Amino acid sequence: MLSTPEIITDPPVSLPWQARLPVYYTEAMGKEARVDVLLLDAETRQTLACMRSYARSGLEVGAVACASEAWWAPSFRSRWCALSAEAPDFARNADAYVDALLALLDRYPALMMLPAHDGSIEALRGRRAEIERRVALPLASEAALAIAVSKARTLKLATELGIAVPRSIPVTDLSDVPEIMKEVGFPAVVKPDQSWVERAGVGKRMTSSTARTVDEAKERLEELFAVGGRAVVQQWLPGRREAVSLFYARDRFWTRFAQVSYREFPVMGGASVMCESIPLLPEIVAPSECLVRAIDLEGCSMVEFRRDHEGRPVLMEVNPRMAGSVALAISAGVNFPQLTYAWAMGEPLQEVPTYRIGRRLRWLAGDIWNLKITFDYQGHPDVPPRGRALATFLSDFVRHPGAFNLTEAGDFKPVLAELRKTVLWHAIGRIPPFRWLARHGKVT
Repeated sequence: MLSTPEIITDPPVSLPWQARLPVYYTEAMGKEARVDVLLLDAETRQTLACMRSYARSGLEVGAVACASEAWWAPSFRSRWCALSAEAPDFARNADAYVDALLALLDRYPALMMLPAHDGSIEALRGRRAEIERRVALPLASEAALAIAVSKARTLKLATELGIAVPRSIPVTDLSDVPEIMKEVGFPAVVKPDQSWVERAGVGKRMTSSTARTVDEAKERLEELFAVGGRAVVQQWLPGRREAVSLFYARDRFWTRFAQVSYREFPVMGGASVMCESIPLLPEIVAPSECLVRAIDLEGCSMVEFRRDHEGRPVLMEVNPRMAGSVALAISAGVNFPQLTYAWAMGEPLQEVPTYRIGRRLRWLAGDIWNLKITFDYQGHPDVPPRGRALATFLSDFVRHPGAFNLTEAGDFKPVLAELRKTVLWHAIGRIPPFRWLARHGKVT
């Protein structure tokens, strides 16, 4: 790969969003950097995992981050990053974001472009045909994505297929909340129908939250409605959280990978901060395959479950993209990024039938925030007592010292960048008016 790179911070071509493009190259590559894969959302864990995977296979990898995230994006700090660029925030101006990507492709043509965030995927979907004339975009069909990103449509299809789903009721009017809560029961889960919502051209990613009273449910719903989201109220399930990642293409499954999540951030329905590879349990693999095939959801996806009081797996949702914990699958022997690249390039796909069981992955920055929320929200569902949470957090440094997500020998700068951001936001969270943001996990 690249060694002793020269850095150019002022490219001769003026790009429309006036980004700085640090370009890394060696003499063997000439005066322009070659980019095989352009990864979006450089601040995400899955982008860094994909970057390392592709770079090890000999591909040159570039990364893009929105302007608000570029200052700390871990992938920009990786030694494998051949090119880094900033673009306007898709949350504020999706068209400007896509225009920036197209301009970047003019200067540095790539073979494949891979998004990792719900918001960037939605921005690309709006101009998909235009983008796919320039670069391979390994996303499922629009018909499949329309079902997968909607929890209501996913659960409706699952019910038709005989897959267990939680008791769920769509909500459109706050006056209906008391009756809905009587039917669902307490505690309840308030979920956005789609994780990425937009209103008046402004987008925002919304997550699930719990409600212990009617007033709490109304408060959560008002937050969703205020940003243009639709909502579903579901029964809360107490069991463990499991997921199956699949790669489906050319009318067959090429690999399956199962994991259990021990802690998440946000605490309810968030990204895994400590997870482990588990055997391919038939009771979660069979319904996952059935649902993905019915949706015709090609590419990489994750189907999430939660166990009920009787221990039955119940479908939660489907994520039609690379999972945040994909580094766990890679370390266990299932290289989803490489399958994605082969599929996008029309190359032969190789089945991956087995993987290592018992591998663990820990996202330290997310675990720090999980611990903070645990201390702040005692008494809420899924929130353990402070003493037990702290003991588990500390003991995992000893029990699983090699499980850290962003850590790789010779490539430590990404994890330092994320931890620096976490510490900074924790400090800012002590200052009004940022305290509310920190308490609700909005600063990550």
